[in-house]
Amino acid sequence: MKKMKAGFIGFMPFGDPDVDLYELLKSYGEIGYRGFEAGAILLRGNPSENLKRVQSFGMKPLTLGYRIGGDNSVDELIKNAKMLGIDRVTTFVGVAGAYRFKDRLEPPTYDEIMREIEEIEGVSKRLAEEGITFAFHNHDVELEMSFKGVPLLYLMLAHTEHLKIELDVGWVKFAGKDPAVVMKDIGDRICALHIKDITGGTIIQEKPKGQVTMPEFTTPGTGLLNMKDCLSVGLELGIEWAIVEQDYQYNLSQKETLTAAYLNMKETGLVE
Repeated sequence: MKKMKAGFIGFMPFGDPDVDLYELLKSYGEIGYRGFEAGAILLRGNPSENLKRVQSFGMKPLTLGYRIGGDNSVDELIKNAKMLGIDRVTTFVGVAGAYRFKDRLEPPTYDEIMREIEEIEGVSKRLAEEGITFAFHNHDVELEMSFKGVPLLYLMLAHTEHLKIELDVGWVKFAGKDPAVVMKDIGDRICALHIKDITGGTIIQEKPKGQVTMPEFTTPGTGLLNMKDCLSVGLELGIEWAIVEQDYQYNLSQKETLTAAYLNMKETGLVE
C-alpha cells in the first residue's frame, strides 16, 4: 500500500548561533522525516552544496514562502524554486489571519478579501505555468469568518482556479469543524497536510495590539485530532506529505515532539 511521507515545519532554532541547522536536519532525517518546510535556509551560502547536503540525509526542501501584499519577486521565487528542486510556494497568512493574530485591528472588508484573492490567483497562475504549485495555509479564521454567507476558505477556492490549499487539520479542528469532512469538501485542491493536534484548552498570548487566544497544542496523536482519519482521507486524495507542526512545546523537547509525532503517524500504517 502506498503511504504518505513525513515532513515537518518549525523545530529549527534559526536565531541560535550555537546550533548547526544541517546537523539538526540530519538528526530529524534519522527519525524518519523526509521533507522540511524551510527551503529558504538553503539559499544561505552555496545553495547547490546545501541541497546536496540535505539530500545526503535522505531529505528534501518542500516549499518557499510568499507574503501576500509584500515586496515579493515572483521571478525570484521561480528561479530559487527551480534551483532547489522545490515545486511548491506557500503563503501562511492573509488579511484575515493578520486580523485574527492582532497584526491589524480592523477586520478585512469584502473588497479587501476580493483584492487579495485576485493577487493570489495571479501568482498561482504564474507559478503554475512554471510547474510550481501555489498554496494557502489556513488557520481557524478562514473557516470561521464568512462573506456573503460563504466561509472565507471556500470563497477563496470558488474564485480561483490554480490555488491549492495546504490544510492545517489542527486549526480546522480548533474552528469546530471535522477535518476529514473539510478534506473531502476540498478534495483535490489540497496539496499537503499540516498535522497539528490540540487538547481543547486555550492560552492567551500578549501582542502589541492586544490579546490573542491560541489553542493549547499537543504532540500530534495525543490530543483531540482523529489523526488516522485525516491520514486515511489524505491517502484517498493522493496527498503525498503529512507535515508535523507544533507551535510550542510543553513537556517534551522539540526533538522528542518530532519523534513522538512521527511514531504516532507511522503506527497508523499510513505513513512511511
